[in-house]
Amino acid sequence: MRFSREELLDTISSISYVSNLRDFNFDKNLVSFNIAFDFEGLNEEITFEVTINSQYPFKFSGSETISFNNLDLIEYSHVMSNGSVCFHNEHCIDFRQKLMQDFNAIKCWITKYIIKEETDSHYEHLIVDNSKFDSSFYSYQFTNIEEGFKKGEFGTVSIKLLSNSNYNQYTINNHLVQSFNDSAQPTIKDCDWSNYYLKASSSEQGIYIFLEEAPAVNQRFSFNNWSQFNGKFSQDFLSYLWKYIFLNSSSFDTSKPLPIFIGFDTANNEAHWQVALVSIDEVFFESKINIENQEQYILKDTVINWAITNNSSYSYFFGRGAFSEVLTNSKILIIGVGAVGSNVSKTLVRCGCKNIFLVDYDIKEPENICRSEYEFMYPYNNKVDELCDLLYRISPFVEVRATRSLITEHLKSEPYAKLLSNKLEKELSNYDYIFDCSTDDDLMHILDSLNITANIINLSVTNHAQSLVCGISPNTYKFVRHQFDSILENDVEDLYNPIGCWSPTFRASYNDISTLVQFALKQINNMTDNHELRNFVINYHDNGECLKVSKF
Repeated sequence: MRFSREELLDTISSISYVSNLRDFNFDKNLVSFNIAFDFEGLNEEITFEVTINSQYPFKFSGSETISFNNLDLIEYSHVMSNGSVCFHNEHCIDFRQKLMQDFNAIKCWITKYIIKEETDSHYEHLIVDNSKFDSSFYSYQFTNIEEGFKKGEFGTVSIKLLSNSNYNQYTINNHLVQSFNDSAQPTIKDCDWSNYYLKASSSEQGIYIFLEEAPAVNQRFSFNNWSQFNGKFSQDFLSYLWKYIFLNSSSFDTSKPLPIFIGFDTANNEAHWQVALVSIDEVFFESKINIENQEQYILKDTVINWAITNNSSYSYFFGRGAFSEVLTNSKILIIGVGAVGSNVSKTLVRCGCKNIFLVDYDIKEPENICRSEYEFMYPYNNKVDELCDLLYRISPFVEVRATRSLITEHLKSEPYAKLLSNKLEKELSNYDYIFDCSTDDDLMHILDSLNITANIINLSVTNHAQSLVCGISPNTYKFVRHQFDSILENDVEDLYNPIGCWSPTFRASYNDISTLVQFALKQINNMTDNHELRNFVINYHDNGECLKVSKF
């Protein structure tokens, strides 16, 4: 133990609202004792069985190493199935201070939930004992659905297998729910994924029923036995399920489970789904004749195998942080997806942007990988094709389109310029923002001369990535060229020529480029949120120890 018996007893004796310490046991691996809490507001004292692990006052895998248990309190919020109170305290390595703040956390819990009888307004998942099916775990991702569900509604679920991956020492089969198909009417309720996921061929099917009320004990612990659903499932649903199993038993892969989605409303009126995994060879209900000589389906006394489910709706998926809605809801064109453009693309998608169009004629080669967002798995590939695939892997909400050509190249030829400029102006004005990451000064000049309603954002990095210039339309060309020609230090001699002078490129590492691009995107996000896009330059100062933004 990291503390002595004397330290523990002395600290406990200094806490005024606890008493009656008994059944005390102290050894090198575990400390246990019973102790009573009693303070103003309580009708009677509350006794907890306290256990302290050897790591205390440190946490173990992010969890507290002290527990306060009382099974009689299981009806109250934040009490686990073993009777332990769930709480999280701040990091503290001082034993006495840590023990006192943990005891105080339990006192605060008693005050809030027992004395004041408060309830939490935020949504809490039911406590579910997830289990394996045939030695593997299964997971299912779903989203909120605008149409909603009626109590007692049932039907089939279209499911797409995403991947098989490692899950601790086991394998997990990851699935995505595409749609719910109501058996009572020809209604298909699609999840809110991008078309890439929504329109992909379904690989599996499941059954669903929407109960409305959570299948829980004490509003918190999920049912763990099928018999608990007797009276919850309608006879019509069980009859439908019986027929489904009978009709599909010959074609069903018995090595896989039949997933049964059980839906209910959460505290914030969202439909949540728990998935039970059943074997088609071991039906969990049976048919009996009741006293009225009618066939009736009865759920057996059988343990439920619960899968892992997750509401991956956009608001939850990006709940920990997204760019402003001004950007995420915009149509964005990215021209040039090399070192800068690929970084911009992935960052926008990771930050919630949903509509991206990529343009780049170039081929990705192995030497491009070290400072861009591409992978060695495909040494040679069209940049836009590989990046599309990578972006879809990041977000299930993004719609990505791509092309290897843009008619701006034709505008460099005078005969075509007059013919195509109107077409291009109309085409580019379909976007809200255009990120020009091409490093093509000719293209920048042409875009500047066109009448385009989109906001054009040009991002250019100097050699050795000492500065990043962000030019905003109009007059992008004039600002960017002035910075490179007259203001910034930009060594155009020390370029990287790996395979000949015909293919020079600027020197900079992935870290150099990414640092500047990420900082620039932060500025752009802030400015779009405030509707005040401005030119700016990011420079290193103090021998590279800090970045400075100069706005113009």
